[in-house]
Order: sequence, then structure tokens, then C-alpha cells
Amino acid sequence: AAALEEGVISPNDTFYCDGYQEVAGHQIKCTAFRKGGHGMLTVAEVLMVSCNDALMQIAAKMGATTFTRYMNAFGFGQKTGIDLPGEADAKGLVRSASEMNSADLATNSFGQNYNCTMVQMVSGFASLINGGTYYQPHLVTKITDSTGNTISTVEPKAVKQPISQSTSYKIRDYLQSVVKEGTGNTAKVDGYSMGGK
Repeated sequence: AAALEEGVISPNDTFYCDGYQEVAGHQIKCTAFRKGGHGMLTVAEVLMVSCNDALMQIAAKMGATTFTRYMNAFGFGQKTGIDLPGEADAKGLVRSASEMNSADLATNSFGQNYNCTMVQMVSGFASLINGGTYYQPHLVTKITDSTGNTISTVEPKAVKQPISQSTSYKIRDYLQSVVKEGTGNTAKVDGYSMGGK
């Protein structure tokens, strides 16, 4: 999403997966390493087959500064303000651009070598697919008294816009392909439009 939003890649770009990338003296492997890689992939196919090699290439094109700016925009390493006590921020587990080396950038690109809370992940993911708006997460939408009368309601509160609506819709289409014909196909439920990663 960040690479598309920044114009670093376009939906028509392709990436060649030979099964690994050499990064800072490390051979970082893709899930398809044993079969010689995935071959040539479109952006949609990169997500469909969960290609680490292509994701590392995309992150390298973005660079650490842009990559970490979007991690921040999607709420990683920050408190979400959810209506629960004792929320962890996991700040020490998400690197800044100045702390991130090329191996960190490579492994972060496919979701490794950093941590986030489940609330951070679901909040960021929701903004990825809902049209690009990051909303304050809540568990409670309404509080009632013992007789069922509403005492208070919690209205959705838009906090920021990490990506545009058009980028969000592209990503949503790609994630639907993951479930239709990619690595998430076992999650498909007949009669529902679904996406996932």
C-alpha cells in the first residue's frame, strides 16, 4: 500500500522471485526457495502467493524512511487509545528509519523482525481496506443500564488517512484474490465476498 501510494510501484509492475535476496551478507529466503522461486509476479500475485522476495524488492525501492513513515501512519509502535486499560504500545519493537538497516527493512517488508499488538494490527488492517481511513478502535459501541436504556454511545472517530481511497480499493481487490486463488483459499466461504492475508 505504501509503495503504491507513493508511486514507487504501479499495479502493472512485475517482480522476479528466484527464491531469495542477498541483503547485507544474509541470504533471506522466500517461501518458494526450495522450488527455485515464484518466477515473474504482478503486484497482485506478490500478495496472492505471499512472496517474500518481491516484498523485499518493493521495500528496497521505498527505502527505510518511507517504509517507517507508513508503519507510523498505520499505527505500529503506538498506543491506539482503545477503551481498555493497560494498553501496550510496543514502541521498542518497531525501528525508526535511523535504527533500521537493510536486513531489518527486508524482513520487516514481509512482517518479520518487528512486533505489534493485535489491536495495532487490526486497526491498521481495517484502515488498509476500509477506504484508507484510520479510526480510533473501540470494543464498546454502547453502554446501557440494567433496564436497557442507553447511557452513552461511542461514535466512530476518524483519526487520520494513511492512504488514499484508490490505493485502499486496489489493496482490497488484491486481498480478495488472496482468498479466491492464493495462499488464503482455504478461508473462502461460499456466498461471501472475502479477502485476507
